[in-house]
Amino acid sequence: KTCRPAANQKAVYDFIEEAGVGSYQIEQVLLVACFFFSEAAELDVISPLTTAWRLEWALVTDQVALLASVGYLGFAAGTLLAGVLGDNFGRRVPILLGYLGVMAGSFGMWSAPSPLVVGVFRALTGFSVGIGVPASLTTIAEIAPAKSRAMLISVCYAALALGGLYADLGLYFFLPDLKSGDWRSLCLWSAVPAAIAFPIALFELEDTPIFHLLKGDTENVKRVLSKMAERNDRKVQWTPPPATALTSGSADTADVLELFKSSAVPLLGCAMLDFAYNFTGFGCGYFFPLVISELAEGAPIPPVGELVLANLVAFPAFYLSTQVLNLDFGYKKILVGIGLIEICACLCLMQVPVLEILGIFILKLMMVSFSQTVNVVKSETFPSKIRVSALSVSGTCGRMGALLAPALIEETRGAPNSPEEFRVFL
Repeated sequence: KTCRPAANQKAVYDFIEEAGVGSYQIEQVLLVACFFFSEAAELDVISPLTTAWRLEWALVTDQVALLASVGYLGFAAGTLLAGVLGDNFGRRVPILLGYLGVMAGSFGMWSAPSPLVVGVFRALTGFSVGIGVPASLTTIAEIAPAKSRAMLISVCYAALALGGLYADLGLYFFLPDLKSGDWRSLCLWSAVPAAIAFPIALFELEDTPIFHLLKGDTENVKRVLSKMAERNDRKVQWTPPPATALTSGSADTADVLELFKSSAVPLLGCAMLDFAYNFTGFGCGYFFPLVISELAEGAPIPPVGELVLANLVAFPAFYLSTQVLNLDFGYKKILVGIGLIEICACLCLMQVPVLEILGIFILKLMMVSFSQTVNVVKSETFPSKIRVSALSVSGTCGRMGALLAPALIEETRGAPNSPEEFRVFL
């Protein structure tokens, strides 16, 4: 084993560009996308579950707000720890641990005798979901040719949309009014995707050649790159760059600190983008079932049906995001434009009752483009040696938005069906 300097990563990326996109990338991205499917299956039921817990245990507002946010607190902690695990033990380790934690947390909620126990296992589930996201995005960034990176990341967003529909199916079976029913079975239902994906990922999900290179493991670099070329049916061979001496631990630590120092400004920018995306995205994920359950009162379509219709918007949103990222506007103009459109959507929801459905439609339509653009920016911004750690730091700042939004909604919620009900959040 020998260590390659950072400059030699270019040789690996050049090989990936030459090998192109093929069966190898599709297989690995689908395995990573399964984690996003599992994430949506868990996170999209938080709001109805919280309402069911409130009714079953007659919880007061502060308790409801705590239960609503504790999962996102775990989400933030998991995202932060993901960097340490991903940069030291491999990109696949946090993903596999995430699957195991989701199964354990869901089973714990299913068997919980009290709100306190539910809160503990809700936090564990959120922690497990958060721990795998930075590593998943890093995996795609490190196996995809540059021009195909946004397209492959978009597969994860398609998985999020499908996971949301899977969650809606569980709500239809167990909490059809989004308020009461067999919430314990819903907890088990949400864990099924993780239970199916874990054994497959255990045997098929690979660590990236960049990670092996950073660890000086030339044998695995060659093995993974050769497998990539073979699966993609490309007749290219990996020629390793000249070996260099293994660097000392202190020099390696100093290098990491220097990389973080030089990346401080983009890291701050990405953290702000992550906060905006998480506050709006996860806040709306908590908000939509609440407002839809009220809009559905007296309507011919049951609440779950309206929630399904709202979630189906994710598919045209997914198509829109792929088109937006192919434009020549640049990421900065895309983010500014989407931000202005989302402001208009919030104003529709806040000011004009008859435009509530339009506001929900616009938010769902544009949120995918915003979050996907943010994640593409992050995947292309940071050096490989600190990529998972940088994404985890940025993501943890973002999870503070996800943590704040549900608590804010519950603490400031006005009278039901009044214009003031969700005004503070909006």
